[in-house]
Amino acid sequence: MPMQFKPYNGLTQIKNIKNKKMIQIWKNVTIPFALLCRRCQGRLVKASVESSSYQSIVSKRVLMSLFLGIMVLGFSLEAHTQGKIVGKVIDKKTTETLIGATIIIEGTTIGTITDFDGNYTLNNVPAGNHTIICSYVSFTKEKKELTVGQGETVEVNFELSSASLSLDEVIVKAKKIRESENILILEQKEAVLATKAMGAQEISRKGVSDAEGAVTKITGISKQEGVKNVFVRGLGDRYNTTTLNGFVLPSEDPEYKNISLDFFTSDMIQLVSVNKVFSASMNADVGGALIDIRSKELTKDSHFEAKLSSSINTETAGKTFLLPDGFNKFGYSNASYGPHADVNNYSFDASLDPTKNDSPYNGAVSVSWGKQVLNKHRVYVVAAFNNDFSYEQGVSREITATNAASPFKDMTYERYMRNTSHLLMGNLEFNLTKGKLNFNSLYVHKGLAYTADFYGKDSETFQTADDFDSEGFVRRHQINDNSIFINQLIWNGNFSERLTYYAGASFNYLIGKEPDRRIFRFSSIGNNQVEILIGESSNQRFNSEIKEMALIPKFHVQYKLFKESDNVSYIKLGYEGRISNKDFAAPFYNHIWDPINLPSFDVDNIVLDPYYNQENLSAGNFELEYFEDTYDVKRNNHGAYIDVVYQLSNKLILNIGLRGDYVYTKINYEVNRGANIGSNKLDELYISPNVNVKYILNDKNQFRFAASRTYTLPQDKEISPFVFLRFDGNESGNPDLETSTNYNIDFSWEHFISNSELFTLSGFYKYILDPIARVDKANSAGVRTFENISDHAIAAGFEAELRKKILSFAEGKHSFDLGINASYIYSNVDLDPLVFVQNTSSSLEGAAEYIVNADLTYKMTSDKFSVISAVVLNYMSDKVHTIGTRGYNNLVEESIATLDFVNSFKINKHWGISLKAMNLLNPVFKLTREGASEENMPSVVIRSYKKGISFNLGLTYKL
Repeated sequence: MPMQFKPYNGLTQIKNIKNKKMIQIWKNVTIPFALLCRRCQGRLVKASVESSSYQSIVSKRVLMSLFLGIMVLGFSLEAHTQGKIVGKVIDKKTTETLIGATIIIEGTTIGTITDFDGNYTLNNVPAGNHTIICSYVSFTKEKKELTVGQGETVEVNFELSSASLSLDEVIVKAKKIRESENILILEQKEAVLATKAMGAQEISRKGVSDAEGAVTKITGISKQEGVKNVFVRGLGDRYNTTTLNGFVLPSEDPEYKNISLDFFTSDMIQLVSVNKVFSASMNADVGGALIDIRSKELTKDSHFEAKLSSSINTETAGKTFLLPDGFNKFGYSNASYGPHADVNNYSFDASLDPTKNDSPYNGAVSVSWGKQVLNKHRVYVVAAFNNDFSYEQGVSREITATNAASPFKDMTYERYMRNTSHLLMGNLEFNLTKGKLNFNSLYVHKGLAYTADFYGKDSETFQTADDFDSEGFVRRHQINDNSIFINQLIWNGNFSERLTYYAGASFNYLIGKEPDRRIFRFSSIGNNQVEILIGESSNQRFNSEIKEMALIPKFHVQYKLFKESDNVSYIKLGYEGRISNKDFAAPFYNHIWDPINLPSFDVDNIVLDPYYNQENLSAGNFELEYFEDTYDVKRNNHGAYIDVVYQLSNKLILNIGLRGDYVYTKINYEVNRGANIGSNKLDELYISPNVNVKYILNDKNQFRFAASRTYTLPQDKEISPFVFLRFDGNESGNPDLETSTNYNIDFSWEHFISNSELFTLSGFYKYILDPIARVDKANSAGVRTFENISDHAIAAGFEAELRKKILSFAEGKHSFDLGINASYIYSNVDLDPLVFVQNTSSSLEGAAEYIVNADLTYKMTSDKFSVISAVVLNYMSDKVHTIGTRGYNNLVEESIATLDFVNSFKINKHWGISLKAMNLLNPVFKLTREGASEENMPSVVIRSYKKGISFNLGLTYKL
């Protein structure tokens, strides 16, 4: 029976750096393009191949010898399975795995290529003696003799040495395996714009569990405790933009502009890229970075992987967990939203008393599967679930501007938390005659439930006429239940040899719920006894729900300016829109007890359900007060751009772009019990120019320069006066906020030591007009708000990164690799002395002056066993959490260092084990503030706690 060819379909043109020639593409063939790009020499010429017959078009014998294995890729055999050959291919000198190396049995059509771990499998091998050939572009070919028995699996590993080869004619089509660290370094070198990315391979090596953890390992990025998203070069959530496969994402939380990055677990991430410089084809509502998450896709014929893991935390071990009722075992909320305006009906179905769990279990499971269909189309599916418990024990304080020594709030607290996540992702890839159609669908759910108990002094809450230092007890139950549904359709291809197109749309539907938050307060009456606190808002059940539907259309055409394959010049015209509706509603239920007959409790045994129920409501022992806050946001934003890349010479490439964004956003609000009713409208045209220059000094060194102007819009909640009741304090919006304008300058030097080694040095300067920041309102309730704190702010700094192999021995079977990046960030904003009083200047909110990430990785490989062990360190210096006003000093998050130890073991082709010890230093997280009325006043700890050390064991099975 004739053999059937199973092709790969990629659309990537690959540039030969040394000779400045573009390698033309063979349809439906995958080869190791990474080293081909770096090492191919000689004249490269264009040719074409009929995909149906794959006729020979190459005239040079050297081409035939190098790519014989590729021509037999994926042949299937009619014969019954008789044996199997498995193994790994590495570079003998560097011990790096070789991706896309060709393996073929001499004299047969049985062949394959290595995956991104350098592994290969040959199935359906006839029993008998064979010669197996391994080849790789610009490496010496190697042969090995072996015998395969019927039903036997034989392992054969190869160590190839570099060779100097000359290719006169090469025609290649490649599908990039962008999870590989080496390939991402190559992409960084080839890119016209400076970019940083972390792929799945590096994410696994560093023990990162989600996109948030990934980006915090990249130079110049920090994470503020208690804030969901990251700070890039000292600029936080409002200055950044998050996309999935290039499409802007909505936020699941009304407090944030961007979706929480921990939504995206490592199970679905191919890579996370951080673009710190701007081009016209990017979203211009960005001052720090555009963070793009690329979802996984199938990169070979078939794939199956299952993972199971469990962990324990030193803070949770042995504790009886208290959690809110209304959060089921699968991590979804089933709490009701209450009676709405019917204040005579106590129709809540969740208890006011916590549930107890004596054995909190941390576990995760994921399954991924992929298959090539009809020899050219692909399907890939991922499903994952994670369940995690954590515990905090610490302090919560507030001080006045004039008396730091005696906080008016001084409470200890315990918080018991359970986090869950669910993920289901599917990717369909249809490879058509002149293009490719992708459909990506993603469902992500995040659940959080916690119970927090506070005890101590809070004069604002418990103060009586006789006792300023009255104490009390607060119990808070909170559930967050957030889901996002994303569907993306992308079609790209060629109108002609020089004219390409891209058209796509994303439809997003988001639901963010906080059902039945319960906060009840009790005043101390002595002898460990407390009684229900009287007060309009002292005891409250609260619900909120945010829904957003968004359509994100995108389109561009790109025209190659010159026929010469070695010239990268092009002009791109494009459009991007965002049409969305967001609705937010938050009903409140105040519980006001009759002061004549107040229930009392032992503080260690508070049970509320016998008191707050329909019977006591009907009897008049307490009454319900209902009100509802609402706002809605409508967007109709449209952007058009022109982006030009012009290669002035073999060494100099120029990018000039211009983008215009018409932004229409209208917010209508009725909040704070009707005290604030109104609307805000933004109806503006923003023009964003950019210029990027790349100068290639030689094959190992290049320089970049970038300049741009962008803008930063206020977040929805920042321009609505709704008061958000945060765990660590309350915040209110400000309808008078203005849009910020950002002027950005970047420069960098990149030195590529080898395929896997590099050193980069970068500098940046940002001048921000009308910067926005969170500030204290300086009132007794401790409410914070947002203001344009000055007419301008400055952020500047330097970044450096080194990736280097420091030791290799035993013929490369053992090696040590070092990775380190560090940044220094200077930020400053001059403040109005009439408003800020104590502070006449400050660093920007969330800007850590020093950030260091380092990892030392040990790799060991043998015939049947391999080990990767990494020690990962992160350090962030002090950073401003909230800018103080009217006599308050800044609220500062103190410096912190974390240390992780991550190990993975591959026992054979199928089984793997991971062992992780995370947060080994177990530092104390602290927010501090200094008093403003006296000099040399010691810092006051406003909040502190420890996260604990986590130990994780995981098991992986691959086919």
